[in-house]
Amino acid sequence: MKAKRSVMLICFFLLSAIFLMVSACEKSSDGNQSSQTSSTDSQVAADGPVTVSFYASPPGNVIDLKTNWFTKYVEEQFKIKINWMITPSSDRAAKQPLLLASGDYPEVFWNGDFKPSDILKYSKQGILVPLNPYIDEYAPNVKTALETVPGLKDIAMAPDGNIYGLPAYNWCDHCFWSGKMWINVELLNQFGLQMPTTTDEFERVLQVFKDNGIVPLTGSTDGWNSNPLLFLMNAFTYNNGGNYFHVDSGNVIFSPATNEWRQGLEYINRLYSKGLLDKQAFSQQNEVVKRLVSEKKVGVVPQGCSCGFVTNGSANPDFVNWRTVPPLKGPSGTQYAAFYGNGNGSLTFTVTNKATEEQKIALAKLLNFIYTPEGMEMLDFGPEGKFWTRPKPGEKDEDGNDAILNTAWNKFYAAGSRQNEGWDQMGPIFQSKQWRRGQVAYPITHPDGLASMLRLETEKNYAGKQPAEVYPAAVWISEQDTQQFAMYQTNINKFVQQWSSEFIVGTKSLNNDWDAYIKGLEGLGLKPYLEMSQKAMQKPFDTGEFQQTPGVVQYLESLK
Repeated sequence: MKAKRSVMLICFFLLSAIFLMVSACEKSSDGNQSSQTSSTDSQVAADGPVTVSFYASPPGNVIDLKTNWFTKYVEEQFKIKINWMITPSSDRAAKQPLLLASGDYPEVFWNGDFKPSDILKYSKQGILVPLNPYIDEYAPNVKTALETVPGLKDIAMAPDGNIYGLPAYNWCDHCFWSGKMWINVELLNQFGLQMPTTTDEFERVLQVFKDNGIVPLTGSTDGWNSNPLLFLMNAFTYNNGGNYFHVDSGNVIFSPATNEWRQGLEYINRLYSKGLLDKQAFSQQNEVVKRLVSEKKVGVVPQGCSCGFVTNGSANPDFVNWRTVPPLKGPSGTQYAAFYGNGNGSLTFTVTNKATEEQKIALAKLLNFIYTPEGMEMLDFGPEGKFWTRPKPGEKDEDGNDAILNTAWNKFYAAGSRQNEGWDQMGPIFQSKQWRRGQVAYPITHPDGLASMLRLETEKNYAGKQPAEVYPAAVWISEQDTQQFAMYQTNINKFVQQWSSEFIVGTKSLNNDWDAYIKGLEGLGLKPYLEMSQKAMQKPFDTGEFQQTPGVVQYLESLK
């Protein structure tokens, strides 16, 4: 009986073992099948759309990025399903560092704001990833631009040789020289005056305007380069109204601490004291300037574009009477035009460490498309037909060559208009020289002739009159010096603005208070600030490529 029970137990264990082996084999087989299925699913996902989260602040005229035509075009053509992380422009600067600190950030900052110090910080932490390999392989247009467009690579490439993002680049001739001064030439003709070319001649013109009941020269606090000091100071020393740096033989000079700046303030104070410079110029809003111009009560207005204070085109016959004053020659022969063609020094587009290989490749291909004139046009204005068309046979651009694009600027930017076709310059735009200058050129009196007029005035009076070298837009301050440098810059620039205004209006005396002003600058750290600025400047920005284009003035003036 015991023997029989033993045999039964042995048989039971054998059967159990066989059952377990069979089960294991079946599970193994199921596992292999499951693995193959997952592999297949992954392959399908790789061939299909790639979902990417975009941090963005849309322009005010864009109705809805989620339903926007260019959004759908990107999703269809580049297989990128965009999950928008949208924030108002007013909150963008504050929200960006909070997102990065929280760890809950997107794969892409599409139109962020990354200063060189931010790039150094977040790349060191591994949050921002290098884009070099993807640009090299999938974005040849971007690679070519980085190698050929003046200053673009200097802004994009960090000291470690990596490119962590791209700026919003805009080749804009009239923007490069936007420190303009506009004069009503109808008044010059009325009083038998010539266009002034020196500071003395300018003063005499203003005096005639004043004697005839006209506000000679005004300005505003909220216009585009609408502070009169910007233009006038360039007859004494170089002034771009930004960092106030003048590069001379490789040396960084702080213009507001020079005797030349003092001489410029003496001249502007004299204009103010004689009533030739509007006493409201440093406190009033631009709307007041518009009203004065419409009532024909003002003779000279500083601003980047006359469209800021007078309606352009055939709708306003007075538009053609406003023309630019060339940079004035000062007593010592100084004659500069403020220059802004070295970029803005920050990156708008970056990719974070949350992005996958597939996402990076798809984004690089999208960037490559945007770095073409047609891609740029579509990003800005949407599909061909509504806000832009191909030129008709024989239509020429601003240089007199065959045009490549015809943009309905007035239609797109009509007052109060909103659209859902394009992204309107949102993100890492590349408005190249070819794109900008390749637009159809219209006579300056045509409703769409504003671009021609701005190019004409820029070429005639400002192009090439900037210093041969200027301070770079982007400098890489060491991480340990970043906060100190920013503090110096903020405090010193505010001090200059405050004291310069007081010297001009006479609440401070250049004879009695100049030494106190210089001591104040020194007390705020001017010496170490300049030392840091000099050290950070690897090389000055060469403006040699930004010169007057031969023949353009004559061609644009000939358009009828």
